[in-house]
Amino acid sequence: MASRIRVLDATNRTMQRLGFLKVLCRLVADVETSNLETLGKRLIDRVLKRVRVSPPFDGDLQSYVRNRLTDGTYRDLRKAVLETGNGPVSMEIQDLYLADQGLPSRTGKLVEANRRRYPYLGTSIGLVKKGTYSALTRAVVLLALTPGEELEAFKEFDPVHNPFRVAEAQAVVLLYSFIDNDAEVLFPFFGKLLNAPEGPFDERTAGLLLPDILEQLIKSRRGQSLTPEERDRLALLTKTTANIAKWKKRAYTGGSALQEAVTVRLEPYCDLGLLTKPNPDRFEWQTTDGLRTLWENWGSLADTDRFLGERYFATFAAARGIAAEQASDDEATAALAAAGQDLKSSLGYSPITDVGLLAGARLLTEEHRILELSRTTRLLKSLQKQDPEFVRFTVDRMGQMAFVKFLKPAPVYQP
Repeated sequence: MASRIRVLDATNRTMQRLGFLKVLCRLVADVETSNLETLGKRLIDRVLKRVRVSPPFDGDLQSYVRNRLTDGTYRDLRKAVLETGNGPVSMEIQDLYLADQGLPSRTGKLVEANRRRYPYLGTSIGLVKKGTYSALTRAVVLLALTPGEELEAFKEFDPVHNPFRVAEAQAVVLLYSFIDNDAEVLFPFFGKLLNAPEGPFDERTAGLLLPDILEQLIKSRRGQSLTPEERDRLALLTKTTANIAKWKKRAYTGGSALQEAVTVRLEPYCDLGLLTKPNPDRFEWQTTDGLRTLWENWGSLADTDRFLGERYFATFAAARGIAAEQASDDEATAALAAAGQDLKSSLGYSPITDVGLLAGARLLTEEHRILELSRTTRLLKSLQKQDPEFVRFTVDRMGQMAFVKFLKPAPVYQP
């Protein structure tokens, strides 16, 4: 049986700023099951909430209004903020956060008309369950790494805790999730960007790299033994690729299938520190040394599983300039037990990968210690042999360790 297809399920009209995923995860965690229409409406209601802002209007807000709110519907707002400044104005709460000049990108506000499409990014990277639109354990991991103030920031405006700022621990989990679910596009795409002439590139230049990548992917997958679900995904991907390829010879107008497919492979990586924008209001990007470090340590598409299991945390540290050492067994055990407690289901079990991600993210960003997922698995096996009353795990149908349950607290670790 061939490996699963690692390509995002949907890229059209998806969210650009990863901070929206924090809101989405909070919504699906609060309500176990929902439907796409309801979830999209709840998300939009949060981010379109109106906030009254009184003058004087600071430079960041004025710059954002001038450069990003250019549609005619904002004419009165633009006049009030940029010309008169005599009275309070009503603005969407998402605009107040996007106006932060410290963000790597200020594009990507959500609009009511596309509310049904936005949750697809959460389902595509394994945060939200398809069909029921309930929280998967990976969403709980992200929430565990997000301060409560950020999770409340779309209820009341809080400029100190801007949810569009992605902390390092959050970036660890999100980058892993993107690679795990889009590797077959990302690895060749990043390689082409890094080997292109130096300097900024626009979305059309980047987008024109995608058709060949996708066509080669489809060609390599044809004839493989795929599950019915994966065959359906390949058929949909083939159709999407054909729509994207049509734009190779057309005049660029924006808003095309090509633009939608490439934006989700560019904008999130600004939030993750792997791409940068010379101007946060424009759709132009540059690669970073961090992206090159990631790509070179990744090695090859065929090596993706090994990379994620054995080198991911060390690579993230190197890409972000974090000087880190290997965690001791005691440090790792304490972090894993704490993560298992935070993520446990009603039966006490948690997916081992998510426990390892949460423990590893905390160790790396709080203690500058590295705990790779492959070592997590080995350590859990060793701990279970040493003390069967401390940890228990189950295996999947392939005989691989899948879920872990801690039966008692870990010994108190004294650093």
